[in-house]
Amino acid sequence: MYENKPMNRALTPAQVQLAFDYVLAVDARDNDAVDQVAIELLPHPGLLVAIAEELIFPVTSLPDDVDDINADSFVLDELGIIFLMAIREWAHHCPATAAPAIARCITHFVAQVFITEPKNAARALEVIRDGRLELARAVHTTGTHR
Repeated sequence: MYENKPMNRALTPAQVQLAFDYVLAVDARDNDAVDQVAIELLPHPGLLVAIAEELIFPVTSLPDDVDDINADSFVLDELGIIFLMAIREWAHHCPATAAPAIARCITHFVAQVFITEPKNAARALEVIRDGRLELARAVHTTGTHR
């Protein structure tokens, strides 16, 4: 199952919540919620990219354990890099039109990689969101006390 890795330190809990609210609204096909959240999200196109990076990179990157590296590891690593490059470019050049598709890519990735029953991607996204919110709160709480 999915392991919570450290969240991108630049994201605040509010940003994590906003990005996941958007992904969940797109997944639910709730057009009213999508439109509402998009108003806040679109000025920050990097939020969906950051969430995608946090989910995709740890799964596709080369393992730290050198003994586990094989030809498939290199292929998976490169596919992850290409996938994230495409998402970054898409978000950079057409943020408004890219946002719903990036949200669907995130949902699809979670459904295919993190859960055994793809029909319940929303529940998995909620669990991941909750873990990411906890990590973002911890990072921002600790950072303000220094």
